[in-house]
Amino acid sequence: MDPKGYWVIRCQEIVDEAAMQKYGAAWPEIAEKYNARFIAGTSRMLVTEGPAVGRIIVVEFPSYQAALDCYHSPEYQLAKEYAHQAMERTFAIVEGVVPDGT
Repeated sequence: MDPKGYWVIRCQEIVDEAAMQKYGAAWPEIAEKYNARFIAGTSRMLVTEGPAVGRIIVVEFPSYQAALDCYHSPEYQLAKEYAHQAMERTFAIVEGVVPDGT
């Protein structure tokens, strides 16, 4: 079984609501194409160590390769421009761990 892939995004406060709405409008079609789903970041968060951030979002993909493909896709590259206008963020693509069955 291939490990899943994840986007882990640390977002600061939104500074351009119109750009954020454009990003949000583009996302559902992209997510459907790459079988992505939000698994964290839509509700409460408590930062217990380090500097506070506006929000941390985790998006799950069926594989690490799917996470890479989505990020580098023409559709996401266009949507990403809206995200950059809307907020400052740190973005990582992470490979999941394959359970060893023990």
